[in-house]
Amino acid sequence: MQRMTIVRWASRAVAPALLALVATLGVGFAQDAAAQQAQFASANRAPANVTFTKDVAPIIQNSCQECHQPGSIGPMSLMTYQDVRRYSRRIRDLVVAREMPPYQYDTDVGIQELKYDPRLSEDEIATIVAWVESGTPEGNPADMPAPRTFPDPAEFRLA
Repeated sequence: MQRMTIVRWASRAVAPALLALVATLGVGFAQDAAAQQAQFASANRAPANVTFTKDVAPIIQNSCQECHQPGSIGPMSLMTYQDVRRYSRRIRDLVVAREMPPYQYDTDVGIQELKYDPRLSEDEIATIVAWVESGTPEGNPADMPAPRTFPDPAEFRLA
């Protein structure tokens, strides 16, 4: 079983125990599965010459920074190139496994077009994978999109 299958179908209480069992039975099995998925995604959809400033920063801004900013719920800030580069391999593994953004939605049943859909597209995942696999190049600072402004994470919001 692959890690994402275990996490998707097992209850949240059982998943950590199952993952620990898989890790002890097969050395690095979950990481190997994520790495293989990442290679497959990058080989099939990867844009050429992916850089942080031109290709990855817009994805991070739109899908990650609202939670991953100082004072918000995310455990680390992803506001700068240095922040994202530091966690690049972990980010790659989590988006390939569809654990981030943390929104579980059945992609086979029901309405698929959602307003404010936080899920990453296959192309966005492939872009992140290609960027990590190519050594996390920063790119031209002039290509960096303007910083987004977010509501105060400490304030209650309905939407």
